Amino acid sequence: MPPCIVKQNGVPNITVRSSSSHRVSPHFLALAVSLLLAVAVGAQTPVETHAKIQLVSEEKSIRPGGSSWLGVRFQLDPGWHIYWQNPGDSGEPPIIEWRLPAGFRAGTIRWPWPIRLGTNSVRDYGYEGEVLLMASIDAPTNMNASTPVPIAATVKYIVCREICVPGKSDITLSLPPNSLPFDEPSPWQGLFRITMALLPKPLPSAWKASAVSVGDHFILSLKGPGSAEKLMFFPLDRNVIENAAPQNLESRHGALRLTLKKSEHLLKPVSNLRGVIFLDQYRVFEIAVPVKSS
Repeated sequence: MPPCIVKQNGVPNITVRSSSSHRVSPHFLALAVSLLLAVAVGAQTPVETHAKIQLVSEEKSIRPGGSSWLGVRFQLDPGWHIYWQNPGDSGEPPIIEWRLPAGFRAGTIRWPWPIRLGTNSVRDYGYEGEVLLMASIDAPTNMNASTPVPIAATVKYIVCREICVPGKSDITLSLPPNSLPFDEPSPWQGLFRITMALLPKPLPSAWKASAVSVGDHFILSLKGPGSAEKLMFFPLDRNVIENAAPQNLESRHGALRLTLKKSEHLLKPVSNLRGVIFLDQYRVFEIAVPVKSS
């Protein structure tokens, strides 16, 4: 069944219902979410968004010509979640629109590895509890060394449980210029270090990955040092695999083989299988593997 639009405190929300015989179309749901985001943001009646959002910095100050880590910190109510860069079968990832002084530049968002969300025929990728979305901010060498640096961002997001609530938050932070010969950590440095550990790493040279297209499936193979009892694949691109389908794992000749069902919405051959592979919390790697035909 398609998503049901309901109202909470007068503001439109999305209720997702599914059954074994009818599946929510990702295209329909994504469109519905996008439309409701625009409607809800402009609504006059305030709504509880189930998320607290802060703009935080790893350091207490910012150095001329230097690079600093800033992040958007989400604190989510129990049972609620936001989405990864590929949200899966429903939802949309957070969008961060930076407003920086002249000469400052923001890098791309760094996404910690996600968890699988949902049950039955609808599976998503996202975060629960607390999550930090980081980005590096580059300061110009000629920045004013005596004036605090105002940094602001507009964050648009979807937070979901049984219903999905679009949200928008304007957050600000002011950092003094760094006149010290060293960087002084902020109270948030620990959170940044934890988040750094959760970022997928490039696949080490000692590991080899390959992918083959076989009928309605992709076979992803991984071989490397050490043992592994599980392997999960989080696709970076939408509509490549069936997110709700089991990922069947077997071991052959010292290699792990993961069978991934192709998405019913896949419209053209996939040249590269891109995503994140999870072996355990210490071995989470980014891959972009050329796909061969069987």
